[in-house]
Amino acid sequence: MKKVAVLLLLVLWGVSEVTASERRRDTLEVESAADSLVSLLQPEKKPHSPHKATIMAMILPGSGQIYNGQWWKVPILYGGIAADIYGITWNNQRFKEYRDAYVEWVQYLEALAANPDTPYPENPAWDEIPKNFDLRDERYQTSDAREWFRTTLENRMTSFKRNRDLCYIVMAAIYAINIIDATVYAHFYDFEIDDNLSFHWRPTSSYSPLTGGMVGVCLTLNF
Repeated sequence: MKKVAVLLLLVLWGVSEVTASERRRDTLEVESAADSLVSLLQPEKKPHSPHKATIMAMILPGSGQIYNGQWWKVPILYGGIAADIYGITWNNQRFKEYRDAYVEWVQYLEALAANPDTPYPENPAWDEIPKNFDLRDERYQTSDAREWFRTTLENRMTSFKRNRDLCYIVMAAIYAINIIDATVYAHFYDFEIDDNLSFHWRPTSSYSPLTGGMVGVCLTLNF
């Protein structure tokens, strides 16, 4: 009787194990099918392309930053471009004013050298530039004063031309930085930093019969 009971228990245990195994297999199959369905429904994520970011930044400054998700850089970029364009325009306008004044003043001096009775011209270009004196005043009719004014016009003209050219260089630098920034950030776009990455430091001390007591710093990097 005992043998029959033991045999019956063994049979029941075997049946239960088979049933549990089938349930686990069915569960794994369902989970696998669910994962496959989710992967099919989810669109495949395309890798972030540094080459595309570079080309976009070259064609339209700021578009590479937008592609990288750095929208906040675009107003800064175009603010710098707008300020530089203003600098180019302003310095170029002043350069043209002083250039015209310089050319007409030199022509006037050459006419005076040929004929000292040459009359003062009407509405000359040098009267359009800001100054706090009148060249028709007798104090500015000497050769030294005229030469001083010619030198002043030339220096101002050269200064505004140099400032305009520097603004052109700054514009080229802004364009290059825009491309470099988009390219470099695109390379690090998919770079993941694990949450376990940490850096710790703590003071430490040790003792050795040879060197005696020592105090130092222990650095620990977890990654």
